[in-house]
Amino acid sequence: MLSMAMIPSKIASKPPQLEELELIITILKYPDAISVYDPDFDKVVVSEQIKGSCPGRSNKRRRLDSGMELDLKKSKQLIAMRDGRAKSCYPLGLRGLNNLGNTCFMNSVLQALLHAPPLRNYFLSDHHNRDECKRRYGEKLCLLCEIGALVSAMFSGDRSPYSPAQFLYSWWQHSSNLASYEEQDAHEFFISVLDGIHEKESKVRNSSKDDGDCQCIAHRAFSGSLRSDVTCTICGFTSTTYDPCVDISLNLDTVNSSAAEKTGLSTLSGCLNLFTRAERLGSDSKLHCQNCQELRDTSKQLSISRLPLVLCLHIKRFEHSLIRKTSRKIDQYLQFPFALDMTPYLSSSIVRSRFGNRIFAFECENTDSSAEYEIFAVIAHSGMLESGHYVTYLHVNNQWYKCDDAWICEVDEGIVRASQCYMLFYVQKLLYYKANKDVSCNASVESR
Repeated sequence: MLSMAMIPSKIASKPPQLEELELIITILKYPDAISVYDPDFDKVVVSEQIKGSCPGRSNKRRRLDSGMELDLKKSKQLIAMRDGRAKSCYPLGLRGLNNLGNTCFMNSVLQALLHAPPLRNYFLSDHHNRDECKRRYGEKLCLLCEIGALVSAMFSGDRSPYSPAQFLYSWWQHSSNLASYEEQDAHEFFISVLDGIHEKESKVRNSSKDDGDCQCIAHRAFSGSLRSDVTCTICGFTSTTYDPCVDISLNLDTVNSSAAEKTGLSTLSGCLNLFTRAERLGSDSKLHCQNCQELRDTSKQLSISRLPLVLCLHIKRFEHSLIRKTSRKIDQYLQFPFALDMTPYLSSSIVRSRFGNRIFAFECENTDSSAEYEIFAVIAHSGMLESGHYVTYLHVNNQWYKCDDAWICEVDEGIVRASQCYMLFYVQKLLYYKANKDVSCNASVESR
């Protein structure tokens, strides 16, 4: 990943040099050279794509060094160096994404999103037809159209690295406050993309429903519901509220776990137990009790009232102190299972346990089968807070693959378990096995 010192402020306004044109021709002549990724290739290809598609943002592009010498002989030698493994045997949909300048945060999230079965099937089934959709609404591009184009490119069978420049520009239009070549937070980008999908589909459907009842593909895939119980410590009166969510952010269980302090490891079950554990609010956070009719000390407990099809767990690795005005990354390693049972963290389980396992009737209670999940993607962050790097590990057809920008390679599950996971993506078990059958390694999707 490029350092902050290398972030450009403008793009070269002059025509590409002769060496650049020759290099582009070389790239087109060898489109199947997936195993070779050269930064010079990326700079030229992305520069031309951006300049042709979004001249209005030219002040944010990299200024290509006019004195840069491109050794075509060396480039051809690099192209000729092929990995001994035949990449054509990789499952359909595995394709590298070129880094467009500190965009590893975007590439890592896109790899996970595009392999989430509900979202992937939605676009492969052409539920959002790009030919019928008006490509521009107002001054913004259609983010859904660009995601659809990206899905088609990823599942087209082409193995060469793809440059998602048009998608990046479309996302910039939707999230103008994040439009820069500075490194962004992958979790923030994930939320921003889901918000963009929701906003576009809400306009198309002319719907104003709350997120909990929204029928857009983002919420149909990722939306669940959290239950919050606030209990008066004096009379026991409990006030209950429900809030929709598209992910769950978890603190690492380092403070309250002696085992974590000794071994340097946390566990996902420990994080989930910490998330659903009753917490006594401080005396400065007294709330008005409806039963006592005065301010009382209270306790608060969270639980999951409704699970989503795709469960995203965000691990809080970045701490920001407003008092000390400091930020740091928590390098604690997290042990996480590939098969996850969320039953202990459901509202039905939490409330029954609170009242001595008495039987209560719960609306929208998840069955045991829908509470069982299988992992399909892990986004990991390595390095420091100021200069880190994101990669994605995908589990496809019982094999793990590492997606590091333009590079795709097979890895052992031990590599995945040892990574500093930042976001974990699980899908309901029944949907997971059905999705593996639906997408064939030998199938191809015609790009629309």
